[in-house]
Amino acid sequence: MSSQQPIRVLTVGTGAVGAIYSWRLAQTCEVTTVCRSNYDAVKQHGFDIESPKFGNGIFKPHHVVRNVSEAKEFGPFDYIVVTLKALPDMYDTADIISPAVAEGKSTIVLIQNGFGIELPIIKRFPKNPLISIVAYIGTSQVAAGKIKMKAIERLQVGTHPASVDSTAQCDKFKELLTKGDVLVEPVDNIEQVRFEKLFWNGSFSPVCAILGLNTTQVIENEMAVDLVRRLMREIMTAAQKALGIEYEIEAQSEALIEGTVQGAPNYKPSMQLDLERKQPMEVEVILGTALKSAKENGLDVPTLQAMHDLCKSMNIHHLKKSQL
Repeated sequence: MSSQQPIRVLTVGTGAVGAIYSWRLAQTCEVTTVCRSNYDAVKQHGFDIESPKFGNGIFKPHHVVRNVSEAKEFGPFDYIVVTLKALPDMYDTADIISPAVAEGKSTIVLIQNGFGIELPIIKRFPKNPLISIVAYIGTSQVAAGKIKMKAIERLQVGTHPASVDSTAQCDKFKELLTKGDVLVEPVDNIEQVRFEKLFWNGSFSPVCAILGLNTTQVIENEMAVDLVRRLMREIMTAAQKALGIEYEIEAQSEALIEGTVQGAPNYKPSMQLDLERKQPMEVEVILGTALKSAKENGLDVPTLQAMHDLCKSMNIHHLKKSQL
């Protein structure tokens, strides 16, 4: 990468999360954003962002496009940052980004939920470096191009063992994020981090979604919180088998529930918001991959199976309605 050339970043799926990290990367990089429903608003006015951490302001990306094919004229891209919802049962992320991927040059960065999301990308682009990021951020797009973010934000950043050696590209990307005042936490085992995030996301998220209750309402409901506990136990047991790590399952489950009481009261997870909006939920990467891992290791996980089937049924229902 020549020091004379700008570092070119393409963000694919520029909603609330994509807007925040595009904004931070734009402090040092030339950023192109792929926008869909918010294209007109962002093209004309940029993103109107309110953030207790980063301040308030208007962020105008260097280039705003409707799709990845349109973005090609602003490449080649050093980093392709994917902030799309992870919906492998709805679309193929590799197909979406492929027009912009320069073989062996473009580093693919996944800032998405779920476990096992890297493998389809690695299979499709085996020569491209890959960075996997788990985001802890509260942000939403309250109107087209208008972003509201909560104060707390951090990223856990790592590489995947199945990808080509991506250490140099990962180190550089962490540096770019840090220059944008992002809190970066390097991790050695991104698969472990992703599986462990499912302990909360794979239990509270589907229970809140299916019951239509926020986190506080679930915790105050004896049967609902017991359902959360059962899911946590089953997912932790699956993680133990898959990762070879021993967890204090009962203690960690109670700690996660107590942490939710203190840190996320009256909270609606994104899965619940998606269901309320009759949009597809990230079922397969949150519940499906944990279920698959459990079955591969001979575990009986009836609660996880039932919750996966319920949520997937709702996805199928809303997909059929959208096609009418």
